[in-house]
Amino acid sequence: MTTSRSQSPLNHHARHHRRALWIAWTSLLLAVFVYCAGLGGDHLATNGDELLYAQISKLTAATGELLPLQSLDDRLRNTKPPFLFWQGILSTNWGDHWSLALLRAPNVLYTLLTAGILILIGWKRTRSIALGLTAALLFLCFFSTYRYGRVFLTSAPETFWFFAPLALLLLHREPRLPNGIIWPWIWGGMIGIGLLYKSFALVIPVALTMALWQLRARSWNLRPFMIQDFWRIAMMVVAALMLFSLWFWLDPHPMLVLKDFVLRENAGKFDTGGENYFLNLIWGESSIWRIAVSYPLNAGLLALLTVAVAWDAWQRRHRLGPLEVFLWIWMLVLAAFFCIPNQRDERYLLPAMPALALLIAIRLGHLPRWICAVTIAASGIILLGLSGLALLLQYSAGIPLYSVWLLLPLVGSLVIVVLGLFQKELTRTLMPSSVLLVYLGYYLFLIPLDHGPGLFKGEGIESVIGSEVSVPANFNAREESYGFLLPGAIVKPYNQWILPTKTPFIVISQPLDQKAPDRVILGKRLTMIDRFNAQETRDILLGNVTHHLFHWDWLVQQN
Repeated sequence: MTTSRSQSPLNHHARHHRRALWIAWTSLLLAVFVYCAGLGGDHLATNGDELLYAQISKLTAATGELLPLQSLDDRLRNTKPPFLFWQGILSTNWGDHWSLALLRAPNVLYTLLTAGILILIGWKRTRSIALGLTAALLFLCFFSTYRYGRVFLTSAPETFWFFAPLALLLLHREPRLPNGIIWPWIWGGMIGIGLLYKSFALVIPVALTMALWQLRARSWNLRPFMIQDFWRIAMMVVAALMLFSLWFWLDPHPMLVLKDFVLRENAGKFDTGGENYFLNLIWGESSIWRIAVSYPLNAGLLALLTVAVAWDAWQRRHRLGPLEVFLWIWMLVLAAFFCIPNQRDERYLLPAMPALALLIAIRLGHLPRWICAVTIAASGIILLGLSGLALLLQYSAGIPLYSVWLLLPLVGSLVIVVLGLFQKELTRTLMPSSVLLVYLGYYLFLIPLDHGPGLFKGEGIESVIGSEVSVPANFNAREESYGFLLPGAIVKPYNQWILPTKTPFIVISQPLDQKAPDRVILGKRLTMIDRFNAQETRDILLGNVTHHLFHWDWLVQQN
């Protein structure tokens, strides 16, 4: 009887562990689907710069040369190093297969590879796949990963290439550079690729982190570090900068690169516009406080967990494990580095988000259950909100948009939410699933906006092939989105408040409750607006949602 009683808790723990692993693997499959689905859609959660980068890639590909980079606006010509644009050129076969899905697919691969690195670290450090799986799921649950990690931006590549060399060190019990003269060049090459996606300046926080890791591995003894390690880190920095300098060597106009990228894009981030630097540092939209809240903001629905793990680390600051110390060094160094420029943004801290995911995974079992329950409850509320918004859109559009079968994933998602809330043993296990189901719900909500009613259709669409079409634009290169919707047309932007008169074809964007334009209509599509002025924002907050959020885009021929 004593033996059976002692084995019972062990058997229960084993069953719980197997169940948790099964749920984690299933959630990972859900994450892969969520990240790969709908890549060609016009309404993915993204950033306005994506279409600008796509335009630069297309214009550069049209020249048949990789350099110099091309732009319609000279101020935006060298806004980023060339690797992202070269990636877009290659993924679309020099623009011959021009699509958003092909532009975005490599960045999804970068994001999934980063998640794979977290799985490897967890397995290597603990000999158990569970920690790595949890870290990978948390990383994919971060809203910043979902928003920036699967679109045509530098975020996914820079996160991978700046975290990868650190991750290779984390695979050892004491993260220190291996002996041998070749390793600094290998590490420098990896960092250099990241620099060619983002900026040469980022070699500083990466090198400083690795230097602090070396010092920590040597028990903060400066003498052996200076004798044995400093030269290797310096060699690594030289290798990374040499690789980045290829841009200057290969570009036929290196002085323009110096002017556009080094002086305006990088040094320009220190420009205060005549204001006081120290006042901007402590007050304003781009103050140091924006960096202070960047990690929770990037975490999205996992913001409370981020705050909790930071508070937990502070309380245990004298008892942190070696792996936790190394991860916090990287996060704090990156945050401190980006406090220095006058422009501060939460996107700058994205390369440290894999480290944050690993930290939360390490301490998840010790953090309060109620925080995970709040996260699950918030996920359920958002799912219900998306369902209500879908019904509101369908009612306002006046046409059937959603199939009855879409109720199945909604009901299934709410079941997961309820189980996570009321089954205490499943709360932490199902929390990542609940967040990923929100992203699935958003994908399902977008189906009629990115397919069917969300596309221009009809025989009249063929008449614009090879012709100039004026399209509304409210941001740099926003017209490029219509280039994907009207292949073969020559899209030209116009201020949406001032309709052009000297163009044969025009796209007019109007609220759903306005009548069709009094012109020859060639086609229409349902769209969602992503930018609003102050007056529109106030009106939305007062309840007039669909009037501003959803529009018909009318493709018409001028009389």
